[in-house]
Amino acid sequence: MKLSQREQVLSALVIVVLVVGAYGFLRFFPANQKIDSLQKNASATQRRLFRARIPDQPTEDIDKLNKELEELRQEIDLTNEMAREIMHRLAPLDSQTLKLHISQLAHNSGVYIRSNKKWLTKPANMQSNPAAKKTKKKKAQAKTEFVDDLVLPATASWVARMSPGTLFARPMQRLELEGSYAEIRQFIYGLSELSYQVTVLKINISKGPNEIPAGYAQKLVSELILAL
Repeated sequence: MKLSQREQVLSALVIVVLVVGAYGFLRFFPANQKIDSLQKNASATQRRLFRARIPDQPTEDIDKLNKELEELRQEIDLTNEMAREIMHRLAPLDSQTLKLHISQLAHNSGVYIRSNKKWLTKPANMQSNPAAKKTKKKKAQAKTEFVDDLVLPATASWVARMSPGTLFARPMQRLELEGSYAEIRQFIYGLSELSYQVTVLKINISKGPNEIPAGYAQKLVSELILAL
């Protein structure tokens, strides 16, 4: 059956509408859904940005903080340099050379060394632990704990602060000298001129045992604890 020209035109229009509709359904609507999803995500992101808290600007000047940091670094470098100089002046442990120099200084100062012995002290890093008292029979015994490089308070004596187990631990020597006040004084001041560091931690001076005739310098006995 042959369609009229009018029917052919209408049929063509229907086909065009169907094709356009199918294209819109297959391409436009999915794209539109994607656009809608992106718009929703953008809106959600915008709301989060509005709710976000912007950090406050630092109240301190950055340049000032950097300057203070550099000053601290310089102080640390200076402290390390001073520490290296001090360590360089310390004698090796149990240095016989230093002990010989001390004996020579005593001879040159005119003092007589009555006694020269290593001074042994109880390690400062030994601390009693009361928890170790388990029975009445052993309640007098306490467990010993060792703490390395212990720093004692400034109220403690230097003998204690330089005893074994402390941060400043050094070998100690006990000297008992006999001589006049001037001779002992010369010896003590001469210690600071030795090649290695020697520190007087403790000193006691008493009258000598022998009576001295009038007109002669009184002999004194001095006990020194030295850190070598």
